[in-house]
Amino acid sequence: MIREVVARYAESIGDDCGVVPFGRASIVATTDPVPKPAASAIGGDDDLFWMGWLLVTINASDLAAAGAEPLGFMAALEMPALLESSELERLLSGIRGSCDAQGLAYLGGNLREAGTIAGVGTAIGVVREGPPLTRSGMREGDALLSIGNGGVFWRDALLILRQLGMPEKDESPVFRPLSCLAVMSKLREGGVVAAMDNSDGLLPTLEQLAEKNGCGIVLNLDALKVPGCEKLVGIDEARLWLGWGDWTVVGATRPESAEAVVELARSTGYSATVIGKCEGADPVVLLESQGKRVRAPRVESERFAADSWFSSGLDTYIETLLTVPLR
Repeated sequence: MIREVVARYAESIGDDCGVVPFGRASIVATTDPVPKPAASAIGGDDDLFWMGWLLVTINASDLAAAGAEPLGFMAALEMPALLESSELERLLSGIRGSCDAQGLAYLGGNLREAGTIAGVGTAIGVVREGPPLTRSGMREGDALLSIGNGGVFWRDALLILRQLGMPEKDESPVFRPLSCLAVMSKLREGGVVAAMDNSDGLLPTLEQLAEKNGCGIVLNLDALKVPGCEKLVGIDEARLWLGWGDWTVVGATRPESAEAVVELARSTGYSATVIGKCEGADPVVLLESQGKRVRAPRVESERFAADSWFSSGLDTYIETLLTVPLR
């Protein structure tokens, strides 16, 4: 749909943001709707604050992948006419809180009557010098990094679903996810050469990067560690990294720059982990563990696909995440 239909009409496709050159700078913009928040679907908390918060983060994460500095955010909101004004205020409070946390000015947007509550956000950022990051730019030998806390979302989600504990809502990505927007502009200047928002899950993200760059990717499962998993007995930590929900960014650096990029991220309070490398010209993703390699399975969030969780449901997605062969 994107390559064969949308490409005939849009100026550019295939990256996390649209780009408008503006002198020596570039204005970058993105737009995304908010799904049912995990705070409700998994955490059982229907407070509209979490919907507003997630709406901003979904869009902020795309700006992060472009290495942009945040500028502003707008939201087009729909809601029933009989919605209590206090509920609207909770929604707006979530939007404003998330904007404040991620450096975006909340610039308003649009309100209209509808049968259900829904929202579409638009986030705008700027790259002041040089080109924005895109999904292209990887080459043979590059190191792959994950910026942000991989695996934490599904650690917390499974603790909730298995009734093993409720995480602090203000600290858990199940309720209050944060993008990497505050650090990615520094990493763009510090050595990241290509990047992609990891909103759909690590394996789909790596598959798209491999295809876009015409190179193979080797993912090191042994590097995928998650703290605080003691109660999740029998679950391979690496699996927790593979699903959506962490709002990390996957970036590529030249091998000689990887250590410096990791240290730069950590110096600004963000986790960064070398998770693999670019290897070979066949655009496939391989999983490596203890010297053994296997082809990555399909754990998909692709729209309009029969095996996507959008079609098969959350329970089926979780079952796939926990049982699909990896090693």
